[in-house]
Amino acid sequence: MSRSLLFHSLRFPSSDGTDSLFPSSTTAAAAAVEGFDEAKDEAFKEEEDEVGGVKAESTAEGGGGGGEQRLRRQRGCGLPAENLELLSIPGVGPRNLRKLVDKGIGGVAELKQLYRDKFFGESTQKMVKYLQSSVGIIHKNHAESITSYIKESVDEELKDENNIKPAQKKRLTFCVEGNISVGKSTFLQRIANETLELRDLVEIVPEPIAKWQDIGPDHFNILDAFYAEPQRYAYTFQNYVFVTRVMQEKESAVGIKPLRLMERSVFSDRMVFVRAVHEANWMNEMEISIYDSWFDPVVSSLPGLIPDGFIYLRASPDTCHKRMMHRKRAEEGGVTLDYLRDLHEKHENWLFPFQSGNHGVLSVSQLPLGVDDSLHPDIKDRVFYLEGNHMHSSIQKVPALVLDCEPNIDFNKDIEAKRQYARQVAKFFEFVKRKQESSSPQPNDSEKGSSKQILMPHQGGLWMGGKGFPESALKSFDFKRAMSFMSG
Repeated sequence: MSRSLLFHSLRFPSSDGTDSLFPSSTTAAAAAVEGFDEAKDEAFKEEEDEVGGVKAESTAEGGGGGGEQRLRRQRGCGLPAENLELLSIPGVGPRNLRKLVDKGIGGVAELKQLYRDKFFGESTQKMVKYLQSSVGIIHKNHAESITSYIKESVDEELKDENNIKPAQKKRLTFCVEGNISVGKSTFLQRIANETLELRDLVEIVPEPIAKWQDIGPDHFNILDAFYAEPQRYAYTFQNYVFVTRVMQEKESAVGIKPLRLMERSVFSDRMVFVRAVHEANWMNEMEISIYDSWFDPVVSSLPGLIPDGFIYLRASPDTCHKRMMHRKRAEEGGVTLDYLRDLHEKHENWLFPFQSGNHGVLSVSQLPLGVDDSLHPDIKDRVFYLEGNHMHSSIQKVPALVLDCEPNIDFNKDIEAKRQYARQVAKFFEFVKRKQESSSPQPNDSEKGSSKQILMPHQGGLWMGGKGFPESALKSFDFKRAMSFMSG
């Protein structure tokens, strides 16, 4: 029994027939003591709500009007009615309610959205720490109760959303690929985010670099470790890159907008960057074999990693190098033109069909033979299907759009050029969506052969906007500086 209840139980009948704390107290004294008793009783109720929050909230949720009583008791706290719904959360009493509202969290929905935006897929302890350090919730058990309640509520909502998902139209995922300094950031921020054609259509998912820089309670930075000792950490880093892409795909799987644009993919990881570290002898034969042994079955079992289309932002290594020099990022000082050529070649050999002994590269200024008649004129000469023995089976016949990023365009001034890129992406989206909705059979072998044919460049060199240069192997360079902006 609480002190307040015990205090109330010590009452005696008074001379006038009412209960009193003392058998012979005067009326004024009895009233004063009773007023003190009621005040103390209310104080202890608040203390029980705040310190024993979990028990109090459980009673409120369990029925019997407990929650309504708590809400009525807090009417006088000076907060709008919509804020008081936070009191239904275990661990939220009047003090914690005030702290949440002062932090700008005015209701349960806002707290759920905070969890979705910042902590979904992360350790629950991150939200617990946030509630304690940023919101000011003193008791850890309160923060844990709030986090558990919100997590369970969001998980339940996601489960309900997934249950009705078959009745909804499937949203599409495109992966944006390209060399360092080709313009992926510009494309995602200035074109996909700022044009009427795309901003209501697209959700942008950038590379999960922050996850690579802050791992676990000790905040390990695998990116820095990889930079410092690439031979020691290349395999570990590439493994973790893959894991974070899986986490990122899961976190962004639920969305309203019909198109998800993801910066790079597990396929460019394997076909471009893992190849690069392997050829540099930073990943040995045993490690590359282990990587491949789990890569195929894991990707095949996680369909969310497989995009509905690719967008390849394409420019010559010389152009990428000039842009890199122009923006003068200190971290890129060690990236050489030879290295950009090597990455360019790896992108080209991965994405485009090629014949034995000749690395064929599609020239975006020339029309491929046998293109799909259903393509819009804006993209008719820029779409092809991925194909080849080197291609992972899960992305065979996936369509790809090539965007020519060779010209240097000031998107602050040339609004029409920006909109032209946006229109091409929008038309590609419509094309892929229409193909999937029609459920038409894949082209037969003869059709595939004709639609994939491309005009080959002159022998012995890669296409460079009319120029040729000999193939170059991976050169020695400042690896820490170079790798830091592979996402640029």
